[in-house]
Amino acid sequence: MAIRVPPGRTGRLWLMRKLAIAARGVEVLDEKRQALVREQRRLSQELDSAAATWEQRARLAAEWNDRALALVGARRLRLASLPREGSAEVAVDWRNVLGAACPGEATIRVGPAPDYVALGGGAAVARAASAHEQALAAAAALAAARAAYEAVTKELVATTRRQRAIERRWIPEHEDALRRLELLLDQRELEDAARARKAASSGRPAARR
Repeated sequence: MAIRVPPGRTGRLWLMRKLAIAARGVEVLDEKRQALVREQRRLSQELDSAAATWEQRARLAAEWNDRALALVGARRLRLASLPREGSAEVAVDWRNVLGAACPGEATIRVGPAPDYVALGGGAAVARAASAHEQALAAAAALAAARAAYEAVTKELVATTRRQRAIERRWIPEHEDALRRLELLLDQRELEDAARARKAASSGRPAARR
């Protein structure tokens, strides 16, 4: 698409002002991009840590579930779990990170734990239930960490794309328009100077365009 530039010297000032604004915009976008790269790196480490925690707690929960199953049997384990049946809730704090909406801390909400010993489950069932609750919390933290990493990565891609579009297309197009306009203005000045010299030699005032 052709750039619509105001005519004459007004156009030159207009293009120079546009280019100065674009240059500053590139600087701002580059600063944001570098900050997003640092944040992405930090979130990547958090994601790795959250994944390791989830794997550890999920494995521990499975081990305690197997112990409880071996000690009390499937029927008693099922009966002991009935008071806590239902959906757990996850509360997430949201924050803005350099233009990206990211989840912060994720907190789970579950009902109060019953007396597993009184229900015939014993200490092993209580430990299994606690281990599963910790695994659930780790899963929520992992989901929040992954969502934050993906949101920052998406913002980083968009910021990089905008910066490159200005650097590689917008600025070169306007610089080219400025060069062409300056050549045209220089040509007109040479023509005006030639007419002035001719008019001076003939004794008539030179006509300017």
